Amino acid sequence: MRHRHTHRSPLTVLAVLFTLMLLVASCGGDSADVATSSDDVESGGFAEEETVDTAADFDLETEAPSDDALEEPAAMADEGDSADAGTDTAQSGGEESDLGAAGGAATPLTAADFGRQIIFTADITVEVDDVAAAGDQATDIIASVGGFVFGQQTQGGNRPESVLIFKVLPEDFDRAVEALGGVGELRNQVISADDVTERVVDLETRIEVAELGVTRLRTTLEGTQNLEDYAELERLLLERESDLELMRGQLRTLQDRIDLATITLRLVQDAVNHSMALSTTLYHAQDDGASCPGNDGSSVESGTDLTVCFEVINTGEEPIADLVFIDTALGIDSTDDLILVYGDLERLDGGQSLMLAYELTAERRTQLRPKVTGTPITDDGEPAGPSVDARGEGFIDAFEAEGDPGFGDGFGAGVDVLKAVWTAATVLVGFALPMLVLLAIFGPLVWFGRRRLQDRRSRKPGRPGKPATSTPPPPAPSAAPSPPPPAPVVADSEE
Repeated sequence: MRHRHTHRSPLTVLAVLFTLMLLVASCGGDSADVATSSDDVESGGFAEEETVDTAADFDLETEAPSDDALEEPAAMADEGDSADAGTDTAQSGGEESDLGAAGGAATPLTAADFGRQIIFTADITVEVDDVAAAGDQATDIIASVGGFVFGQQTQGGNRPESVLIFKVLPEDFDRAVEALGGVGELRNQVISADDVTERVVDLETRIEVAELGVTRLRTTLEGTQNLEDYAELERLLLERESDLELMRGQLRTLQDRIDLATITLRLVQDAVNHSMALSTTLYHAQDDGASCPGNDGSSVESGTDLTVCFEVINTGEEPIADLVFIDTALGIDSTDDLILVYGDLERLDGGQSLMLAYELTAERRTQLRPKVTGTPITDDGEPAGPSVDARGEGFIDAFEAEGDPGFGDGFGAGVDVLKAVWTAATVLVGFALPMLVLLAIFGPLVWFGRRRLQDRRSRKPGRPGKPATSTPPPPAPSAAPSPPPPAPVVADSEE
C-alpha cells in the first residue's frame, strides 16, 4: 500500500497544479473582457482605445491611462457577481482615471444640487476713466452671459457716477461678477448668498393650509341659508383669500430673487485731482516784475510806485490750459493787463507755476481780489473735467504824508473832541433813560416800604422822641412822719 501511494502522489500534485493554472487563466481572461468591453469588445488591445474615446467624449485633453488605472476596474470586476456590474464599474473607474491624469477639477455644484433655495447678490464699486463708456461695456458683458439690465441711474457734474442693476442666472453669477470687476479699477466688492429654503417651505405650507381653509369656507358658504351667517362667512372668506394672495405674492417675489441673481454695479469717475493755488505779494518799485515775488509790507505812503506779484501754481495731477485772470479791485480783466515774468499761460502742467506782475501807484487803501480760472486737460490736450479756479487775498494800505500842523489840523482835532463828547453824552443819556423808568417803577415801592418800617418802629416802647404809653412812675418817697401834736388839755368843767 505504501508503494502504490508513493507512485500516486506526483500525479495528484500535477493534477492539482494543472487545475489551478486553468482557473487562473480563466479568471484573467474574464477580467480582461470585463475591463475592455462595454460594447462586446473581446480583445485586450481595444481597451486602451476605448478609454481614450471616453475621455474625448468629456472634452478632456488627457494622456492614455496607465496599467495601474486599467488594472483597477479589472480587480473591481472580479469582486462583482455579474459581467454587467463589472462593466459599469470599469467604465466609471476609467473616467476617474482620466480626470485624475488631466488634473482638472470636478464640475462645481450649484445650490439646486443640494436642494437649497439661495438668493445670490453682489455689490461692486469700480473706478473708471469714462463712466458712460464703462456702462456700455458692463451692459455688453451681462448680455454675453444671458443677463439683462434691471435698472440704471446716472449722475453727471464734477463727479459723474452711474449705478446699474443686472439680473443673471445663478449659474452665471460668478462669471458675471468676475467680468464686471475688470471694467475698471475695483474699489469695493461685496458678495452674499442668503439661504431662504426655510422661508420658502414655510410659505408653501401656509399657502396649502390657507387654500384648504378657503375651500372649506366656500363649501360652507354655498350651503348656508341664514343671511347673518352668510355675511359672516363671506367676510371670513374675503380675509382668508386676501391673506392667501399676499402669501402667494411673497412666494413669487422670493422665487424671482432665487431664480435670478442680482448684481449692483457702481461706476465712479476716476478721482483725479484738479486744483490750483494763487498767492499775492508786492514790493515798492516798478521794474517789470524783475523782483517778483515781493516781500515788502502793504502799508505805503500815498503816491508810492508798487508792483503786485501773482504766483499761480497747478497743485493738481493733470495740465491746466486757457488761464483767465481777473481782479475787480485793480481793474484787471484779462492776462493782457499783466506782465508775464515766467511760465506759460497756454499750458500749466501739474506741479508747475507761473508768475504775473502788475504795476500801479498807491493812492488809497485797496482790498485785492484776484481770481484765476483754467480748464484741466489730458496729455493729448482733450478736456479732462470741469474748470477749476483759485482766489488770492491781500490789501494795499496807502496813507498821506505827515506835515506841520495848521488851522485845519486844529479844527479837525476840535471836531474830533466834540464828536467824542457828543458820543459820551449820547451814551450817558441812553443809559440814564432806562434807569429813570426803573426809578419810576421801584421808587414808590421803596418809599412805601420805608414808611411801613418807620411805623412799626414807632409802636415799640422806649424809643426816644416818642410819647410813652406806659403807666406814670410812682411818687417819690416823703420824709419820716412827724409825731402827732399833743392833744390839748381841757379843764374839767366840774372842777
